Amino acid sequence: MTTIARGPLLDRHLQLGATVEALDGWQVALRYPQHPDRTGNALIDLSHVPTFEINGPGTGALLTSLCGADVPLRKIQSADGRHVYRLTPSRAIVFGNVASNTGAIDVTGGWASLALIGPDAERILNKVTAVDLRERTLPVQACCQGPIFGVNTLFGRLADRFELHVCSDSAEFFWDVLMDAGAEFGLRPAGIEWISAK
Repeated sequence: MTTIARGPLLDRHLQLGATVEALDGWQVALRYPQHPDRTGNALIDLSHVPTFEINGPGTGALLTSLCGADVPLRKIQSADGRHVYRLTPSRAIVFGNVASNTGAIDVTGGWASLALIGPDAERILNKVTAVDLRERTLPVQACCQGPIFGVNTLFGRLADRFELHVCSDSAEFFWDVLMDAGAEFGLRPAGIEWISAK
């Protein structure tokens, strides 16, 4: 019998009526009964995405072998279905699959990852953090760290969304903070089916 992992937000998805199915060994919220329209604001749980940490003096060399080039500090390299966040000279986080022989440490269960998508994403975040998320400060394919209501958060700006990564223990609190902040902008939860079809 295959073990199916439970993400930190699974109970919240079930309470909200999401259709939950197994995907890559994880129970994930596939769809919601009332999903946002394509021009609206959506919050999507990506905690099932494999997550790996790279540490130490060989980080640059490992990233070069993984990505074809080293990844500059505070930048995100996106390719082959993964996003590589370079945090410091000796630390990077990879969201997506990597080969098992790279020396990267699987930390998937320790992270909760959310995608905040829509025209008001930056305004929603501005209500809950003092981190300067303007595009001139945090351009597309850049990352930074800072607090949201005391929760240390890894922010990533991609072309079509913000990705927000926190420790899994804070996931439910973090979800509620974002949903409350987004209420005036019509923020709705959505399943991964919504983001894959976008």
